[in-house]
Amino acid sequence: MTVAEQLARETKELQFRELPPEVVHQVKRSLLDTLGVALCGYPSEPSQIIQSMIKEMNEPPESTVFGSGLKTSCLYATLANGAMLRYPDYSDRGFLTKEALVFLGHHSNLIPPILAVGERQRSPGQEIITAIVLAYELSNRIYDSAGGSHNLRQRGWTTETMGHACIMGLLAGRLFGLDEKQMANALAIAACFSLQPGVMLSPSAARNMRTPFGAYGGILSGLLAGKGFTGALEVFEGRQGLAQVVTGGEMDLEKLKQPRKDWTILSTWVKKFAADGDMQGLLEATVTLVERHDIVPQDVAEVRIKTNSYNYRLADPVKRRHPNNKYAADHSLYYTTAVAIVDRAVGPEQFSEQKLWDPRVRELLDKILVEPDPSLEEFSSPGIAEITTKKGEKYSCEIRHPKGHPMNPVTDTDLEEKFRSMAGKFMDESQMSHIIDSIYNLEKLEDIGGLVKLLVIPELTTSHYP
Repeated sequence: MTVAEQLARETKELQFRELPPEVVHQVKRSLLDTLGVALCGYPSEPSQIIQSMIKEMNEPPESTVFGSGLKTSCLYATLANGAMLRYPDYSDRGFLTKEALVFLGHHSNLIPPILAVGERQRSPGQEIITAIVLAYELSNRIYDSAGGSHNLRQRGWTTETMGHACIMGLLAGRLFGLDEKQMANALAIAACFSLQPGVMLSPSAARNMRTPFGAYGGILSGLLAGKGFTGALEVFEGRQGLAQVVTGGEMDLEKLKQPRKDWTILSTWVKKFAADGDMQGLLEATVTLVERHDIVPQDVAEVRIKTNSYNYRLADPVKRRHPNNKYAADHSLYYTTAVAIVDRAVGPEQFSEQKLWDPRVRELLDKILVEPDPSLEEFSSPGIAEITTKKGEKYSCEIRHPKGHPMNPVTDTDLEEKFRSMAGKFMDESQMSHIIDSIYNLEKLEDIGGLVKLLVIPELTTSHYP
């Protein structure tokens, strides 16, 4: 049995009744977080461009675009909804264990395509929950066997190049009702067309399409496999397969073949700040300092940020110190630290064009110094912030497990507040409460379309976000 066939069997066989209550609840938490972030990204330029293209196409009205309520094919809904989710850089992060040592990708990015296909198929809530669990578990397995996100990036690939298209081929196949062989072929077809060079991570709108394009290919592969189309089933282990081409033969195929031992979705990290995941600790440390000591921008003489060696290498002052657009800013340690001092927050609002060129933010950029700290090496997204004022006062704060980290998780109330902070820009409390209640009772839904309909923004609100 090839790896593709084995993964297809596991995907086909998992049943809702096998899921522990805490796993089902974590799915609901991830879904609530994901839908809030997606609605936040609804007015973004990438989302609107894709929707304008969709309006020119004559696609079957299978699935719904979040926000606008535009009806289109599940393929195009995947592109539009996936891009709006990715834009705010606010999605959760996947890890294998609660220690969160090796980042394994943004698995919630597979939720929009799951909903798009599920709406097309009129899938019940229990099937959607099971598909989301599989999305997280399979993503963690594949990326772990490839050495994690950082290893893939060092080799010149995006994280998503190894898994999201493959996994969506399997999940679409399951939701379409394909048999194991057809599902394995769907994975094999998708995998061969999913490779993404690391240049896609450059600051451009294309960055928002990393998962949507792969998921589009996975769904298309599922449709083709259902008609008898076949692929190279040895796509992982075969000569010039993914293991050889992407990881130079260093992919741990034995680890990939091993059955699931733990429910790794329980190790999901929810972001507190709308910025690169590796900066969460240093941003929390910075915000803590300015709030605790009531520090204002004009009083700051110097900011010294200490972090692990990985983040230090990314903090290239030549490339990162003075970002000129949103895509560069949310991955700039300098900009996010500066705006955290000015606004005492780093949410989607902190990346507007007006805020990007705020004189108070720009003045702080050259006052920020970054250095590695050996004591932080064993932690994921740690940070020490030291602020020296013009009066000579020096304040310091260290964060090793930021809020949202699996060892310092957000509460359900925190998640609901985060959802309302994003969705509340477009809908009233009654609609938001209805969405939250529907998610918490997801296993009772007979058709996932009932939830998706609630994500449409009332007409009076959408007029403000053309």
